Amino acid sequence: MISSTSPLSASSVDNANGITDLESMTPLWTPEAVIPPEILKLPVPLSFFRILRYLKMQRRTGWLNHGIRVETAESIADHMYRMAVMCLLAPTEEKLDSRKCAMIALVHDLAEAVVGDLTPMDPLGAEEKHRRERETILYLANQLRPVNPSASAELTACYFEYEEQTTPEGRFVKDLDKFEFLLQTAEYEMDVKARIESKDVDIKSFWYAKEKITHPLVKEWTNQLIDERTKVLGEKLHY
Repeated sequence: MISSTSPLSASSVDNANGITDLESMTPLWTPEAVIPPEILKLPVPLSFFRILRYLKMQRRTGWLNHGIRVETAESIADHMYRMAVMCLLAPTEEKLDSRKCAMIALVHDLAEAVVGDLTPMDPLGAEEKHRRERETILYLANQLRPVNPSASAELTACYFEYEEQTTPEGRFVKDLDKFEFLLQTAEYEMDVKARIESKDVDIKSFWYAKEKITHPLVKEWTNQLIDERTKVLGEKLHY
């Protein structure tokens, strides 16, 4: 769920419309090309902390594209924070490391602070999106390495565990990513019923994500969510 422009990238280009054409900025996109010079010149880790701010500023594009108001649209940081807290409930009987799960949740969309929140419909394409995200993670880890090698290593390890689905923790958090998305979907649907959001908002199609959830516990939470949605909205789920 995302847009081709993050607040960070938009701030680094002189554009009257406040929109960054990422394709035309450099022959080959790099994080340094879009991070503002005033942040690049800061000492580490202050520069890293400043970049994190954009996770709080960037609204998740999928919501905006479907009519959710800017004032109430979830930010990238909102999404990752709730996921991280959910990780405290990682099933102990499976010996999942809840701390590692929380770390994965906190870094899985970290690159979007620089790249922006790109939806599958973005013309940039999935391959280039993933390249930019990988480049950003490696750039940030490289910046952190001299001041905290262990943090640098953990950042990259957690990111790639999620992306490549190589560990039970990475797979569990992947399902949490979908569940948190569905939870937010249900909450916005309830907001529509309460007239907090426009009656024209239609996000039923987002429920397709429930078919991709595989972990039994997350499936159970999803079924509970659907039951609650049915009670509040007075309609069964159709998508």
